Amino acid sequence: MIQRMRFLRMLFPLFLSLTITGCGLQELLVNKNNSSKNQKSVISVSLNEDDPNNILYLKGIEDMAKKDDIQIMDLSQATGEKNSSNAETDVGKESIYNANGATLQGGKVLIYQGGDPNLLQNAQEKTIPVLALSRLPSRIQPAGIVLSDQEKIGEQMAITLTNKLTEGQVVILEDDPNSSNSQEMLLGSRSVLSKFPKLTIETIGTPTSESVAKETLPEYLQKNPGKVQAVLAQTEKLAAQAAEVLKGAQLEKKVVLIGGEANIQSLKRMSSGVQLGDVDISPYLQGIDAYQWAKKLLKNEGLDADDSITSDQGEIPAKLVSVKAVTPENLSLELNNYTQEISSIEQEKQTLSESQGKQSSSESKQNGGGSQDKQTANQVDTNNGDGGNPQSSVESSQVLPGVSKVTEQIKTETTREYLDSQGKVIGTEKSSNEKDETVPPEVIKQEDENHQNSEQDNTDPQSDQPSQ
Repeated sequence: MIQRMRFLRMLFPLFLSLTITGCGLQELLVNKNNSSKNQKSVISVSLNEDDPNNILYLKGIEDMAKKDDIQIMDLSQATGEKNSSNAETDVGKESIYNANGATLQGGKVLIYQGGDPNLLQNAQEKTIPVLALSRLPSRIQPAGIVLSDQEKIGEQMAITLTNKLTEGQVVILEDDPNSSNSQEMLLGSRSVLSKFPKLTIETIGTPTSESVAKETLPEYLQKNPGKVQAVLAQTEKLAAQAAEVLKGAQLEKKVVLIGGEANIQSLKRMSSGVQLGDVDISPYLQGIDAYQWAKKLLKNEGLDADDSITSDQGEIPAKLVSVKAVTPENLSLELNNYTQEISSIEQEKQTLSESQGKQSSSESKQNGGGSQDKQTANQVDTNNGDGGNPQSSVESSQVLPGVSKVTEQIKTETTREYLDSQGKVIGTEKSSNEKDETVPPEVIKQEDENHQNSEQDNTDPQSDQPSQ
């Protein structure tokens, strides 16, 4: 009996220790599972800062990511400066850069259009899949590429030109003769222009110069006075340079200029008559498609590619986005769409900035910095003469003495949805429009009098008596 009691005394501490340890392990496992569930999936994005439509690419990516609660890290600024659309991304960005600004910690997929090339090397070392956007990166084979149909861009540029003239000399400014994008665009333009025997084609381009239009086009115009009838510029940078050259030579009204990368600036040039046409390459839709493919790579799913692009590394799955010509006939609509999209982005940034400012102000008040604001607010309520009742200040519409006019700010918001053939929403755009209107004080007074008369009629005791 005594030996049995000793044995039980030895076992009791052991059972107690196992029970406590087991509960601790279970709690750790539960916390680990909860943290893994709360942790967002991350897609890193690096865009070319010189691209005139980079904010539209990013908007297409971010709009889709919001629906799936996936975090987007914008690495476009290789210096590590903050350039994201939400505070959460800013926090993430601070942790993904090291001293050389090329670390991708947290990003499981990299959407790459341009920026720091060390990002590509880092992704390759960590076996992170790279999805190219709008152009192929050098020295690396991406898992896929999303871009506009380059050959169609060249075709649309040439079609816009031949609708204007069918004879004379045409100069084509190439972005980079060695790039597949430039070659495909040139092929598309030649396929259309070759049908008009009275048109002669001259190509100007060098892969080592970013200012080929400024350096070579003026010299060519001088050597061929009066012969050049049109200039086709494959990119916005070349189109902007060509516009300056033609204006400097006083040829902007004589030589037709057509671009191949529509953006807000090129559309404004068209509106002013400096440029005849351009091509809408659908940057927002490219961003949507890039996100959808990046999401598949994130889930280790195959890419549903109908096309491919040949590179030095082999065949690469490609998603080609359709394009459309911008002409004087549809310029107004295109310019309005681009303006609304950019205004929507700026409005979102302003709203975010204001919310962050309010949060900072709230924190400041909690720390004792809001006493002066409260005192000022009390003085305003006292001047209103309603005991600080907020409802009375809202309902009152009386005009203060000395007021000569009353202004109203009217804000409207528009939501545009992109649907596929089955009616499924694959992307949304939001835009807002604000306008100011001036209301005469007499109108406000009349409204106030009508409101008071209406209240008197409703409270008249005779109206409540039953009829005899």
